[in-house]
Amino acid sequence: MELVAHLRLSKQALIDLVFFCGVPIVLAMFSAVLGPYLAIMGGAGAAVYVLSLAIVPWCLTGLVTQWVRKRTGRILPLWLIAAIGAIAAGPLVSLYVYVVNSIAGDIWPALGALLPATFSAAHLKSAALSEGRAIVLWIAFVVIFDETLGWPRFVPPTREASREDRFQLSGAEWTAEDDALLRSLIGSGKPPRAIALEMKRTVGGIRARTAKLGLRNNRLGDMSAD
Repeated sequence: MELVAHLRLSKQALIDLVFFCGVPIVLAMFSAVLGPYLAIMGGAGAAVYVLSLAIVPWCLTGLVTQWVRKRTGRILPLWLIAAIGAIAAGPLVSLYVYVVNSIAGDIWPALGALLPATFSAAHLKSAALSEGRAIVLWIAFVVIFDETLGWPRFVPPTREASREDRFQLSGAEWTAEDDALLRSLIGSGKPPRAIALEMKRTVGGIRARTAKLGLRNNRLGDMSAD
């Protein structure tokens, strides 16, 4: 089971890396290629500029969303947690973007012609559009990663989850070792809730796997009571 837990942790770390680094890097590259930054800053400068405006705000939003998830617990659905996190991170992200643009404007004066004057109507409109796009993208990727990869980073915890192993409950793959342990626990006559806690899975997950393997649990009826 230690090997299985290590493999799951490695998979979780890989998904974290793809979400927090891979996604913003891809978005930044699209911005660099489609925007006017290459002509003004050159390849290296444009890459540094767009990456600084992509990775750091993305990770800041992740930290705020995680804080929102811990504060709300199981009350709110995932998409709403992501939305609140993105909105709450807005002031921090805006301050960071302002600092980066100020530094970049000093290095590349031509960039100033592309940026509207601070607090002007054009600036406020541009900021609102950027914030709206960022919120939509954030919600979309959080939900997609949860539904396609079983990534529980911002998913509200289930009641059966233990605090330290909560990451294993959502979307964890069943291995041959897991199936063998499940058969052994069912054969020993343990109740479903005890099996779920020992295997660090939800009662619903244990019920579904038991049915799929064609196993018979004499205490299966206890699951519905839980």
